[in-house]
Formats: sequence, structure tokens, C-alpha cells
Amino acid sequence: MPSYPIRPTFPIDVRSPSGSVKVGRQGLAVTVDVDDSKIINALPITTGQFFGALEALYPGSSATIQAAVPTDPTSAVNRAYETTAFITPNCTLLVFIKATLNLADEQVVDLLATAAFQPK
Repeated sequence: MPSYPIRPTFPIDVRSPSGSVKVGRQGLAVTVDVDDSKIINALPITTGQFFGALEALYPGSSATIQAAVPTDPTSAVNRAYETTAFITPNCTLLVFIKATLNLADEQVVDLLATAAFQPK
């Protein structure tokens, strides 16, 4: 008896559980809409991603931040700079960077969105 591949006749749901990616179809093409605000909330941004985005958007800013970090190891900013693994809104390191570079809230949002797309 010959065998035939089974092809589903029903639509396959490829929606992202977090709602951050929407896949659609236009003719034979597949469309993908990414909601970057949901990605920021769904995936933690590493410090490597964050500093990569910081340098991409504001060249030389990492050196400015490093020079401004207090040398006192008991300082909250020093501890945050040395030990922070993930950047979250209003974390000590992000607040320090925002104040040091005089960034507006919109610039911080753009920075976090850019960092979310940096390789880990």
C-alpha cells in the first residue's frame, strides 16, 4: 500500500505566546511584525547587549561611564557597575548611566530597544 504525506488542511497557529511576534501572510510571502516594547519586557537585556547598544548609539560613552564610576567598592554604583548581569528599567546602573550621560527618557527607551536586538 503506498504512503502519502499528511498535509494539514487547517491553519497552523504560529503566534508567539508573549505576543511579541505576529506572523501573517500576504499572497505567497510571510510577514513578521515585531513589537519591540513586548520584547523588552519578555527578554532580559544583558550588560553586554546594553553596552554594545550604548557604544553604537553614543560612541565613546562607555569610557565616560567607566571614568565616572566611583572607585569605592562599597558604593552602590560601583557594585552595580561591577556585578549587574541584566539591565532593567530603573536599576541602579541604568539610573547612573542616564544621569551621567544626561539622557532623556525617550533616549533610554531607544537604547533599551536597540539593546534588545544586540547579540547576547
